[in-house]
Formats: sequence, C-alpha cells, structure tokens
Amino acid sequence: MYNFNMNISTELFFGEDAELKAGALMRQYGRKILLIYGSRRIFEEGLGQRLVESLEEAGCTVVCRGGVKPNAEIAFIEQTIEIARQENIEGILAVGGGSVIDTAKAVSAGSGYRGSVRELYESPEAEPCKYLPIGAVVTMPASASECNDMSVISDHVTGRKIARPFKGTRPKFALLNPQLTLAISRFQTACGGFDIFSHAFERYFDLTRKSRLLDGMTESLMRTVIEVLPKVLMDPENLELRGELMFAASAAHNDMLGPGGDFACHEISHVLTEKYGITHGSALAMILPAWCERMSCAAPERFCRFFERVWGITGSSWEEMISRGIDEMRRFITEIGLPLTIPRGDYTIEELADAVGTPGGTFARLTAKDVEAILREFVA
Repeated sequence: MYNFNMNISTELFFGEDAELKAGALMRQYGRKILLIYGSRRIFEEGLGQRLVESLEEAGCTVVCRGGVKPNAEIAFIEQTIEIARQENIEGILAVGGGSVIDTAKAVSAGSGYRGSVRELYESPEAEPCKYLPIGAVVTMPASASECNDMSVISDHVTGRKIARPFKGTRPKFALLNPQLTLAISRFQTACGGFDIFSHAFERYFDLTRKSRLLDGMTESLMRTVIEVLPKVLMDPENLELRGELMFAASAAHNDMLGPGGDFACHEISHVLTEKYGITHGSALAMILPAWCERMSCAAPERFCRFFERVWGITGSSWEEMISRGIDEMRRFITEIGLPLTIPRGDYTIEELADAVGTPGGTFARLTAKDVEAILREFVA
C-alpha cells in the first residue's frame, strides 16, 4: 500500500424523487439560496419548479441564475459572484452536470476572494477566506463534480482551461435520481459514459498506488461501464441501467477508488476542447487508445493485466495481448458511436503538442515526442 489522504464527505441520496430533499438539506446551510443551472429546460420539464417549491417550503428564498454553458466560463462566473454578493447568498444549489457544478464551485470560492477568478485558479498561494456551501442535483452523470473538490473553468481571454481543487467547494450533498437523466441525448450519454471510464482508467495507471484492493475495485468499475453503457444506448428508458451508470460516475472520481491518478489523457483532452470545441468525453475516446499505443512499452505487465481483467483479452505474448486489447477498446468506442479520429484543421501536430506541454507523472511524465506520437494516432 501507499500513503494517502482520502475524503469521501459528500452525502449521496440516490433514487426516485431524491431531488425533493433539496429544500430540507439546503436549509441546514442558509436561507438565501442561489439556484444555478444551464438551460431553461429544467423549468419547462418541471424540475426547476419542484426544486424552487422544495426550497421555499423549507423556508428558503431562492435567487435563480441560469445560462451556464458547456465549459464553465470565467466571465459568467464573475458576474454570478457579484450577484451572490449583492443578494447576500448563503448557499448554492447546482442543477446539472459538470459545467454547472464547476461553475457553482468557482462562485463558492470566488465569493470569498477579493482578487480575480483567474488569479484564484492560477495562483497556488491564492486562497478564499470563506466558501459558500454547495448542494448538487445531478442531471448529467459524468464528471463526478457533485462529490469531489476539483473544478475546471475556461479562460475566455486565453482560451485555456484551468483546473484547481478547493476543499471548501466539495458539495455537502448530491441528489441522484436516474429519472432526471432520461433527457440526455445518445451522444451525451456516450460521452459521459466514456468520461466515467476514463476517471477509473487514469487512476488504474497511477503506478504509485500498489493496492490489490483498489486495483480490483477500479477494474470492476471499468467492467461495469463497458457492460452497461452499450445497453443504456440500446434501451435509454431503462432506469436500472441508468442508475448503474449514474452511481458509477460518482464512484469513479470521488476517492472511493482511492486518490491519485495519472491524468495525462485528461490534460490532452482539455487542449482538444479548447482548439476544436470537442466534447470532453469524445476527446478522451480518441486519446485513451492512442495513449495505450505509445505508453504500453513502459509497463507491459500492467497493460496486460488491464486488458485481461477489464476487457477479457488473452494471448501468448504481451505484444499480442496489448495489440488485441487496443483493438477491442477501439471497437467498443465505435460501438457507442464516438469517433476515433479528428481532422487536423488549422493546427500542426507540433502546435497542438506545444499547447499540451508534458502532462502526467504518476505513470510517466510525457515528453514532447510522446505527446506528438499520441496526437498522430488520431489527428488526421
């Protein structure tokens, strides 16, 4: 085993009508609540009104703030911080997926910091003097932002994504009702599912962990996604299957599988999102097989275990197992309807690699040549 610190403090409420607990739970943290969401669709479908009624019945006053776009934007966050200050907000209820919850986290931290949001995220020394407590109602399972302390925001000036954890922004509770995920499109479901898989994958290839128990738990979660995701796409109204995927999302990235991880693939995906506007999960689906192609020689035994225990691959040599395993990964990605390549567009491989830098570390710190080789696998 290894030395680690684990914090799984978010209280999860899973199942039918879980969202109706929002009022009583938020009331523990304050009376003036900021309801943050993306589209007005949550009100058109009735969820928004149910949440407002739940909050008001608990004695809360609700201030609504919609309009969150994919990839939490600094400009929107700064405007929302001003609203929170002017309205004397005491708590935030985020309704949506990763972008909405990450926006809530940035508002929570930014409301207690007198400098800019950009400075808060870019400077390791910058710390808020207080945080606004957060609750989350999940409608798009993928990022597990509802039960971890990480948030990723987009800098509209530089076009870059900035990630930083703040312990004070870990949601106090998360409400998970699979019924709320029925409106997600097939493509969004596939992207979210692959994001879930990637969170477990990148923990699995943190070679500092050295734990049989964590390996087994992580392998099980990846197998669950491989089994359940295609079934959800075939039977999108199946709440039991959607529930499995929803809980897998939270479990994959809330320290339940152990802290740590080599998140090089995530770092590369952020650049693809910045440059091409690709959905995060779709970018990861291109990157993970290419990363395996390039990095498998660094730890062939680990890759053989991964392909055998997660994908059911056997072979007479590690070269054969890895080759067959990567082919199976790509077959699965095609099955769930995600692309394996992207046109180069206006960027050279070298320009993209320069934007990526040298990510990773707990498996291997990628060199510039590694990054270029990975990009050449899927950038046509």
